[in-house]
Amino acid sequence: MKIATLINTHKTDLLLDTYDSVKTFVSEDILVLVDGKDWEDWGKSLPEYVNSKKGYVHNFHKSPYRNYTFGLQELYRLYPDSDWYCYCESDVLFASDSFKHYLKASDVWMFGNDLRFSKKIKFPYLNQIIQEDIKETSYFLGCCLFFNKIFIKKLIDLDFFNKFLKATENFPVGHFPDCDSQGVYDIGENMYPTLAHHYGGKLQQFAVWNQKFNHWQGNSFREFPMRWRPEISWEDNFSEASILHPIKGNSDIRWFHQAKRKRRNAIK
Repeated sequence: MKIATLINTHKTDLLLDTYDSVKTFVSEDILVLVDGKDWEDWGKSLPEYVNSKKGYVHNFHKSPYRNYTFGLQELYRLYPDSDWYCYCESDVLFASDSFKHYLKASDVWMFGNDLRFSKKIKFPYLNQIIQEDIKETSYFLGCCLFFNKIFIKKLIDLDFFNKFLKATENFPVGHFPDCDSQGVYDIGENMYPTLAHHYGGKLQQFAVWNQKFNHWQGNSFREFPMRWRPEISWEDNFSEASILHPIKGNSDIRWFHQAKRKRRNAIK
């Protein structure tokens, strides 16, 4: 099973550690897309082993949907023979490859956390772009997602990436019509699961973090402790975790897993 990974990032000290965790547990087929704002003073100076590319200038605290879309398009161009495509942010940490067991479900088009469906939330401008009426929208937490090649190929065949980037090229960064009025934080978190669901694909979640009750749900949350906030802490004791988010700063968790990777690679 071949997996290619897109790491969407701004300037951060976390990147190389996250990159190493992806290289160790996902695959060596990695593209790092750097916020255009940080390209000249940081992105173009990354180590030679990092396959990096300049993205659009975003420089905003939310909704990097244009770099998300451009990055997926470039990832497919670079690695067209992959079976799965992973999108993740730089504060994600891979701690094992046990997640690959779930990807064997080839009938699933997308995997992620916090799956939701809604018939109330509407995106008329997205309907306009694809020239179809979407009846039900969907959502996944945007930090780390897996896309089946079947779904990505469907979007390529529809020329969706080019159409979407053209249709949004003059928007202010982070803005997409009808998001703010509906309380939608990031159209990217809604758009891709919505399109997968609209075109007949199956969506499957790993786990759920209930923000109202501060409580994990689902049978796999110890493997996939991914949430928007708060940051995953050492005291949470996710010893069997495969993918964690968010893991920021000089976290003890990062130091622990970095040491584990070094021991693992030394044995190999």
